[in-house]
Amino acid sequence: MEQKEFLRHIEGLVEYARTKENQLTKEEVAGYCSELSLTEQQYELLYAYLKEHQVHVAGYKAQPEALAFEGETAEKSGERDSKYLTVYRRELRGLPEYSPEEKRRLLERLRAGDETVTGTVIEAKLKRVVTLAGKYRGRGVPLEDLIQEGNLELTSCVAMLCGNQEVADFEKAMDHAVRSRLIELVDDELSDSDSISTVLARVNLLMEATKSLAEEYGRIATMDELAEFAHMDREEIQMYVDLSGNAIEIGSGDSEK
Repeated sequence: MEQKEFLRHIEGLVEYARTKENQLTKEEVAGYCSELSLTEQQYELLYAYLKEHQVHVAGYKAQPEALAFEGETAEKSGERDSKYLTVYRRELRGLPEYSPEEKRRLLERLRAGDETVTGTVIEAKLKRVVTLAGKYRGRGVPLEDLIQEGNLELTSCVAMLCGNQEVADFEKAMDHAVRSRLIELVDDELSDSDSISTVLARVNLLMEATKSLAEEYGRIATMDELAEFAHMDREEIQMYVDLSGNAIEIGSGDSEK
């Protein structure tokens, strides 16, 4: 009941933001939530929740992501990398680049069961793992752990795809596997958080998961698909759907993938 009352209060804040053209200041947020006695960390989660609802909070900057290797357009965050990450980034920059056509041929050979290309396919996706891991930076799991686990999941996925004629899109399958593992890691970390932080963080995480699956499938994911992707029980997801006022969308599964 405490969690329901809390999210009902937060939904009221979203509605208040609508009257302000989805623009709020941190002072306005603090004033609206003054009776909740939120910590600084909880306010950060609240700002992220508002962002997912297309509400801009002046002065709020989302947690910095890792350097996006794809296109090399993102700047490094102010958060200093460990020595391991500094060396790892340097090694990744030294890897060969593959054109879309070269990647397509590699995946065709992988689909045909050519095990000799598995190492090359993994190598070609390592920068993508860093990009995906960066999206979950600052959520309690060190970036190097996210990257390491993402790489392990990528390796397992490539082995599964070798000779696989049933999976239509290998690129999406690899992204799906890595994202799913990263969400699982972050969610496991949330188990040590207090109740208010947990409910906000998990609602945010599930909203992001539904967006990722919608982009992948071209439709809203079903409860079973979301449960498998986020590694959560259906009952647990339904609780957060209810708590969020159905901000987490669940599809019926009537349309095909």
